[in-house]
Amino acid sequence: MQTMANDHMTPFQKIAQASKTTGLSQYYLRRGCRDGSIPHTKSGQTFFVNVPALLRQLGADGGGAVVQQ
Repeated sequence: MQTMANDHMTPFQKIAQASKTTGLSQYYLRRGCRDGSIPHTKSGQTFFVNVPALLRQLGADGGGAVVQQ
């Protein structure tokens, strides 16, 4: 049985779980996977979002993201 803590540590997540982890809508994630703006892999018809890469891309990884003015 998986716990919620383990779900948040899984690097590749289905759209529904990635939505819960990131707070982004399922529509946004699905559309981004289709147009290539969201880092993902696809197995059959299922998109798996690369959540750590997505958070780095959005600057929400907790690291020192630099904002230029």
